[in-house]
Amino acid sequence: MSSAKAIKPKHPLVARPAPTWKESLAAAFAADDRRLEAANARPKVLPSSPLMALAQGAEVFYRPPRATHPRFGQRAQVVRTPRADVKSPSVRLKFADGELLSVPLLHVAAAPPPRADPPALVEARSRPTWGRWVQQLRTLRAHEAALEDERAQPGATVSHLQLVEKEAARLRQDADQRGRQLAASVAPIGATRPEKDALFQVLLGAATAEAAAANLAGRDGRGPVQAPVLAAPVRDLTPADVERGSRAMLNNVAKCVHRRYFLSDSDVLELTAAEREEAQIHRTLSRVIGLALADEGGTDAPLSDSRKGNELQGQLHDSLVNAYPLSLEVCQLLAAGKVAQATALADEVQGLRATYVAVNAELERARPKHGTGRYFHGDVLSVREPLEGGGMVQYYARLIILYGPDGHSVLVANAAEIESLTGTRAGPQAWGSLCRWIEDMSDRAGGRKQGRRQDDDEFLIYRESEGRLKLRAELAKYPNLVLALEAVRRALMLPHRLKDISESEIPEGHPGPGEH
Repeated sequence: MSSAKAIKPKHPLVARPAPTWKESLAAAFAADDRRLEAANARPKVLPSSPLMALAQGAEVFYRPPRATHPRFGQRAQVVRTPRADVKSPSVRLKFADGELLSVPLLHVAAAPPPRADPPALVEARSRPTWGRWVQQLRTLRAHEAALEDERAQPGATVSHLQLVEKEAARLRQDADQRGRQLAASVAPIGATRPEKDALFQVLLGAATAEAAAANLAGRDGRGPVQAPVLAAPVRDLTPADVERGSRAMLNNVAKCVHRRYFLSDSDVLELTAAEREEAQIHRTLSRVIGLALADEGGTDAPLSDSRKGNELQGQLHDSLVNAYPLSLEVCQLLAAGKVAQATALADEVQGLRATYVAVNAELERARPKHGTGRYFHGDVLSVREPLEGGGMVQYYARLIILYGPDGHSVLVANAAEIESLTGTRAGPQAWGSLCRWIEDMSDRAGGRKQGRRQDDDEFLIYRESEGRLKLRAELAKYPNLVLALEAVRRALMLPHRLKDISESEIPEGHPGPGEH
């Protein structure tokens, strides 16, 4: 029996020694060599440029990256054409003075470089007021386009055109003043008045070009969103198309538009008349209490009106402030059982309240209105047609009414889509008449315009006369209004799947399209 002890094998991890730093460095170098060999084994990507087809003797322009190069923009003749089997081809050029120069193909162009802008224009573009001036010119451009459209409509009133022309003149004067101030600020020291005027014309031309091209750029250089190609309407609508049976439906459509039966895309509560009155009372009381506390040296009133006060504003303020303490005194007299004195003071409070309502209505009529965005709270019109045997039919159609560039007139933004969808053409005059009808009806209903309100919203377009529906005579100032309403009616009657109205746009509690 051997006395030698058996050798115990080591653990495999212990038996494998860690690589030294020299071995690690050699392995890294070997990996780099393998990657380099793999990269060299790939096929070469040869350049593809129209300039690769340059022939000997062709004329080109030298345009290096730096514009300060002494030969930047000079015309040259190709002496040696570029090679197609290299990654970075070059060409040899001969300039007008006979000098030869080998340059990369990327520094050669077939067109001359654009003319450099004057230093004053470069300085003006770097000023913050340049962007605001371009925006002013964009607004003026849109306003003038809207003015031309208004003049093209034969039904436009003279007063409305004068108002739009006055607003356009104001915008033009503001833009001209800002541009002349900018030209004076970037003009060289000691420049004369004619020189400043000439500089203003240069700046105006550049700013006008930017304003005209503003809608063509955007979206990070990807250009504007392409408008969908709409199918052209197959025929024009005429008054004969408004059949006898559809006149009642046109009255229904006009009533829904006037009463603003649009699906709201925001959380708007549908309040009853009593709830709206209660909310108005709470707002009035909050205003009265805030004014009274401000006059007594308490907390500030929740009003942030910094305009100059006039007689009407003062009368409005005084009527509310005086009504508050008298109302408290009425309560105290009633608590003390003095009914006669409380009644007399209550009559005085009612008089102050009537004064407030009258003055507020007068101020509301005189206050200029400038709106932006949508005119209604939604753009999906909801119309319900009652059935004779009970029940009703629910219709939906997209009708987008927006404020115009002037801030007070409205326009139908999707008139072309409605005409394409229904295959009928109402015409610009019909849509313009619909917009003016909406404005007049809304202004009269809100007390902002003189005139009697319609006696019955059920018969806004056609009235009952001699057992049949006849067109109202006062609608003659809205030529072809019925054609626009007829186009909307036909859009309502289309199958719901063709209207581009998703189910998520119909809020809960509203009936779906169809008979109910």
